[in-house]
Amino acid sequence: MNDIDSLARRLIGRIWNSLPAEGRTADALHAETLRLASHAAANFTPGTNPYARLRETYPNAGKPWKRTDDEEMRRLFEAGNSIDDLMLLFGRSRNGVEQRLIFLGVLPEKAAA
Repeated sequence: MNDIDSLARRLIGRIWNSLPAEGRTADALHAETLRLASHAAANFTPGTNPYARLRETYPNAGKPWKRTDDEEMRRLFEAGNSIDDLMLLFGRSRNGVEQRLIFLGVLPEKAAA
């Protein structure tokens, strides 16, 4: 499986999980996937940084995470700091912080969202 196939499988899984349980059908999955793809295409401008607008609020959005950031984020979260606190400290969006905490294994995937 190549990288694009792997990415597509992960995205389809996330879209599926975002649907209400009672509305999880193949048709609903296709409709939501098309809606999201259309939105992405409509908002894409060739030659621009896709993070430029997001970085006006979150200066580190889309940038690679450093090992020291991971260690500090884990320590602060386990010490009781909120996701809002971590967003401010690391200059990242809520989704960025939540996904990193999931990656680090300190936030269950169901707790995000």
